[in-house]
Amino acid sequence: MPKGLDHDLEQTCDSAFSVTSRMAWLERQVKKRRSRKALLELSDDLLKDIGRSRLEANREARRWFND
Repeated sequence: MPKGLDHDLEQTCDSAFSVTSRMAWLERQVKKRRSRKALLELSDDLLKDIGRSRLEANREARRWFND
C-alpha cells in the first residue's frame, strides 16, 4: 500500500476509535445520571435496604454527571 494511503487509513482508524470512545463515555454518563435520578424514586424503606438515607439519595442525585 502506498505510504500516503497507509497514513490516511491510520488516521481514519484513530478517528473512528476516538468517536467510539467518546460515545462509550457518553453512554456511561447517561447511565450514571439515570441511576442517580432513580434513587429519588425509591421509598425510604428501599433506601434503607441499600444502606442509604433520603439525604444521601438527594445529594447523589444532585451530583454533576461527570462526577
